[in-house]
Amino acid sequence: MGTAGDIAAAAAFLAGDEAEFINGAAIAIDGGATAR
Repeated sequence: MGTAGDIAAAAAFLAGDEAEFINGAAIAIDGGATAR
């Protein structure tokens, strides 16, 4: 399960310039559970 820090990091990334070309994406913030 993702933590509050994981959600904050994702929100900061999406608010920044690095996420300029990301749109309409479903981003799983689950602590890596989908990668297992």
